[in-house]
Amino acid sequence: MTTSLPGRTTHARARACVLALCLVLLVSCSLSDPSSSDGNNAEATAQAGPGATASHVGATTPPAELRTTTALGRLVGRLPGPRRIAVRKQVTAVIDRWWETAYLSTDETAGADGASAFPGFTEGARVRARADRELMTNSRLGAASITPLMRKVHLDLLAVNKRARSVTARFDLRLRVTGTQGSTESQAGPRRLQLQGRLFLTRGPRGWKVFGYDVSKGWL
Repeated sequence: MTTSLPGRTTHARARACVLALCLVLLVSCSLSDPSSSDGNNAEATAQAGPGATASHVGATTPPAELRTTTALGRLVGRLPGPRRIAVRKQVTAVIDRWWETAYLSTDETAGADGASAFPGFTEGARVRARADRELMTNSRLGAASITPLMRKVHLDLLAVNKRARSVTARFDLRLRVTGTQGSTESQAGPRRLQLQGRLFLTRGPRGWKVFGYDVSKGWL
């Protein structure tokens, strides 16, 4: 479902039935891996991807490139440290590709082609996201420029036999947007846009794929 963006928050949900029980465990279960330690948690908050390291929303002049900060949240089951690192990096890469293509580009054709606008999505999720492209991309903003102010992700993991099987990624993406279509004189300057929600991922033969989402979008 999509609604007009100005003055309100748009919201859509699309979930797959597959692995529904796993997702319930990830979202609601408070169990954690008894083998985890403060050292592992400190490592999990390490940042992934190229660019600068600052992520302060209130910065007057944010860096041109901002790295995504990804931390591990809840863990159901046991997962060795090296595999936690691998999952964090792999899932962050999937989310980054979607953000760069769908939200950080001023290309007004984003979302027209589901395969290119939603890399890392399953076929079914791409079809739904394309229908929700007003929410799932910034293609209809008509922005002159889009600058990231915050890129944060928390991962809840389900591990079976010491291997990660599914992930719920909770994210918060904040952007500075200028020159949007339909802006009034009072809105002529830069505005802040927030996107937050969850992505549901499962691992397949070709790596991690997004098969469902619960996303909201609105001006701050």
